[in-house]
Amino acid sequence: MNEIWLIALLAFGSFALAGMYLASSSAGFMERYRENFMNQARLNLADMFLFVDARSLFVGNALLLVLLPLVLWVVTGNLLLPIIVLLLLAVLPRKIYLWLKQRRLDRIQQQLPDGLLMLASSLRAGVGFNPALETLAQDGQPPLAQELSLILREQHMGVRTEEALEHFAQRVPIDDAKLFVAAVTISREVGGNLAETLATLAETLRRKLMMEGKVKALTAQGRLQGIVMAMLPAGLVGFLVLFYPETMNPMFHTWQGWCVIALIFVLEYLGYRMCRKIMTIDI
Repeated sequence: MNEIWLIALLAFGSFALAGMYLASSSAGFMERYRENFMNQARLNLADMFLFVDARSLFVGNALLLVLLPLVLWVVTGNLLLPIIVLLLLAVLPRKIYLWLKQRRLDRIQQQLPDGLLMLASSLRAGVGFNPALETLAQDGQPPLAQELSLILREQHMGVRTEEALEHFAQRVPIDDAKLFVAAVTISREVGGNLAETLATLAETLRRKLMMEGKVKALTAQGRLQGIVMAMLPAGLVGFLVLFYPETMNPMFHTWQGWCVIALIFVLEYLGYRMCRKIMTIDI
């Protein structure tokens, strides 16, 4: 009898120690996740001049990570769908940041030809490069005006103009910005008519944007086919689940069905990326 109590006591102690270890590990993991999330959110949003409270974003993200999978589990009674939603929510903040960053870069690319023409007009009127850049930063529209203002702030802090322009090209990693920085740097080092150079560059960038627009219009059907191809299996599965639930039940409640779903996701992603790759034409 004493041996049974001893075994029970040892088992209870083992489970208690394991529970304490898991609790401390999970608490440490959540603390590291919180710090990493807030730091990344603060830095990434500051790069896009979006000053949002990182704590509020973390609270909203944590609530979504906990509540949405829990609600889906209670409603559907299936553990697979909440796990998939949890994984999607885990990668969603980074995808949103990349989308916002790309949208900002596209906006700068569209504003750059008009900005270069304004800069060239100011130079032709006899204004220096830095005063012309300051005028463009004041009268222009964000996000290009924000980046030019940051160039001027760096110059006021003692950074050379060439270095400030290089920092601009690093913050805006597009070919148009690199061409602008190269044109200004070469003109300041070698000499020449910077106004004519910027005007010619603006016309070249404008023609490039027009060509890209035509290419996007011609390849729109191919991109739509990729989206339809990716959504068609999902729609078919939804139709079968709605009208033949008993037949589709093993697909969501057996490990064989989970393997099939995982394979479908992989093939869907590869097919969609292949269609996007075929329809992406660099100019």
